Amino acid sequence: MAAQGLVSWIVCLAHYGAMSDPRSGEYPDFRRARHPTRVYRGWSDEDGCHVEVFDSAFPEESGNPRMLFPDVSRKVKDCCDRLGWGDESAASEQLSVALLLDVTGDPVMARHWHKSFTAKYVSRLRADWSVPELDIALWLYCFENARPGA
Repeated sequence: MAAQGLVSWIVCLAHYGAMSDPRSGEYPDFRRARHPTRVYRGWSDEDGCHVEVFDSAFPEESGNPRMLFPDVSRKVKDCCDRLGWGDESAASEQLSVALLLDVTGDPVMARHWHKSFTAKYVSRLRADWSVPELDIALWLYCFENARPGA
């Protein structure tokens, strides 16, 4: 996860670097990002596991943040009727499908990568977690473009 965080940091710098004048010494204005970004946050309580999606491109009001439910992802790959993390259970696989589908919008990609994403990413999430959309997109990019056997 540490290497993944470093890659995210480098990509963020490259992504936002064009938004500031390097001669001015000012930090980039993150409000001028070229693409909206989402942040996924998970927690559990006596009612079960919950995942919330906040989209910084929209005002914080009804519908933002929104809850991520397993229903839509179950139409792509039905692993479980609930979401989970921290292990390689069926609930963790369902979260993997849901996250990959929400980030990419591509059911084929979500189905193809959900087992690897569960094993390498979702199984390592703590009880309460927060993950930017960019981290998931970078994970997917790195795995899709890795050399065979790497």
